[in-house]
Amino acid sequence: MACIGSLMGTLDSTIVSVSLPTITRDLNMDGSAALWVPAAYLVTMAVLLLTVGRYSDMYGRKKVYAAGFSLFTIGSLLCAIAGDGTQLVACRIFQGIGGAFITATSAAIITNSMPSAIRGRALGFFTMSVYAGLSLGPPLGGFLTDSFGWRSIFLLNLPIGVVVVALALLWLKEGNLPERRKRFDIAGAVAFSVVLVALMVSLTLIGRQGWDDPLPFALLVVAVAGLPAFVIIERRRGSWAMFDLSLVLRNRLFAAANMSALLNYLAYFNISFMLSFYLQRVLEFSIVTTGFILLALPVTMTVMAPLSGMWSDRLGSRTLATTGMVLVALSTLAMTSFGLNTGIWHLLLLLSLLGMGMGLFSSPNTSAVMGCVRKDQLGVASGTISLMRTVGMSLSLVVMGLAISVFGSPGVMAALGNGGSGTLDPQLFLDGMRASLVISSMIALVGAVTSSMRPKGCGHTPEESP
Repeated sequence: MACIGSLMGTLDSTIVSVSLPTITRDLNMDGSAALWVPAAYLVTMAVLLLTVGRYSDMYGRKKVYAAGFSLFTIGSLLCAIAGDGTQLVACRIFQGIGGAFITATSAAIITNSMPSAIRGRALGFFTMSVYAGLSLGPPLGGFLTDSFGWRSIFLLNLPIGVVVVALALLWLKEGNLPERRKRFDIAGAVAFSVVLVALMVSLTLIGRQGWDDPLPFALLVVAVAGLPAFVIIERRRGSWAMFDLSLVLRNRLFAAANMSALLNYLAYFNISFMLSFYLQRVLEFSIVTTGFILLALPVTMTVMAPLSGMWSDRLGSRTLATTGMVLVALSTLAMTSFGLNTGIWHLLLLLSLLGMGMGLFSSPNTSAVMGCVRKDQLGVASGTISLMRTVGMSLSLVVMGLAISVFGSPGVMAALGNGGSGTLDPQLFLDGMRASLVISSMIALVGAVTSSMRPKGCGHTPEESP
């Protein structure tokens, strides 16, 4: 059940990618405004993940999970009936609130219910569902949009949401809650939300509008100024803080694995969005063909994620996760060979290599994070690694927008909107796409370094080995 939640929560972060040209044409949105359709969902999730994770540790994960799926289902209905671009973005924010509730608790529910000896295997299937959601989005979105219209990608969530909420209330068991309950750290949650909203909105605006607008820089100042205030608040709260700072300062495995997760998604996430436009606008494939080509990613990751999870139970996370990051770096760099006449088999081969690297990395890395904290910190751990994933995905879109604008042309992003009615220079788009892929490859190499620096253990559990 937790795997269904993780699949649906991440599915809706990518299912709009192939459908964006159709959505922008139908709702008369330009290319820059269209970036807010995925960004609004991701920013909302990022802001709430850590707060919701901590709340679930204190007051119970079952009700948080069920409430999240309810909000997510209602938000999906609102997205399906949105009448213009502004309404759709607002409804995606509402949907993101529910997605945060689901995502922040899923890994914690699985970890708390499984013996440590098979934790990697269980989280391997969890990771498979996360990657399936991330990567099945484009082909499923393409099929549904082509067959039933773009609103169907949101209506799909309604029957699933109703069933999952009912099953969660009936079947999910609540774990042991702390005997001593203190008041929730509201001050820390507010400070963290202000910092993260300011940071992510500023970076999104920079990716959308460039460097000329003063608003993004003002928001960056707010984020930088608010961070010390958040740290001071959390230090005063000690072990009852929303985020226990010792997890980062004293738990090297937790810190290294989460940093690697951030870099992993920063390197990876923009690729499906770029290739969606590349396949449709440059190679002129249909939306259905585009969806099936992109299916190579989830198929490979579906095979690799549970296997790497099982291997991590015996071998630990360091070698497997680092190898996965190296494969991500190599595959993204090799994708710079994509041109004006790239064949389907060439596309499938490199997408499969990328999927192999992603599947090899994430299951061991997630198992390491969830296995090096106390049981009363599982929600925070789940929220933290989900936060790294969500922030990485959001920043990845910013990198894509900046690379295409700087190394291609500022007019390319505008031409990608309006359902493809704008005039697009294929070569300028390729120049920007290749620059973005090179940047992604470099980020993945840095992630391989941080992954290789993780220690044998973290001080809480003896299971982790190199």
